[in-house]
Amino acid sequence: MPATYTGSCSCGAIKIELQGEPSIQTLCHCSDCHKSTGSTYSTNFIWSKSDFKVVVGEPKVYEKIGGSGNPVYKQFCGTCGSPMWTRPSALPDIVIIKAGVLEDGALAKLAPAAETFTSRKPGWVKSVEGAAQFAETYPRPPSQ
Repeated sequence: MPATYTGSCSCGAIKIELQGEPSIQTLCHCSDCHKSTGSTYSTNFIWSKSDFKVVVGEPKVYEKIGGSGNPVYKQFCGTCGSPMWTRPSALPDIVIIKAGVLEDGALAKLAPAAETFTSRKPGWVKSVEGAAQFAETYPRPPSQ
């Protein structure tokens, strides 16, 4: 039976559920993640859109043009402001979950396997031991 993960915003107005395991677990050091988290990186877990559902609430959406030149849709709680997930229009079958919204020990279990945009990482931020390092974005498979 596949794992089930749950998550919520800070105030609990939005709750999500995810089935199975994420396909990618990464730290992103891009400039946009600096701004959207107010920190040095964002910890992101990528799930198939078909394994994701909102069980409570309705997020607010901020549309932004991403590095690909295509829109990305950033979902957040309109009450407490917690960033929740991103849906990139260029990759419509995935959901990029902000790892901090997950509950029940998920952060301890799902360690990052990669770091992206390390060219923008401050020198005082250490790399995750064993994680693949990418100077820019996570490489797409050749078929895409």
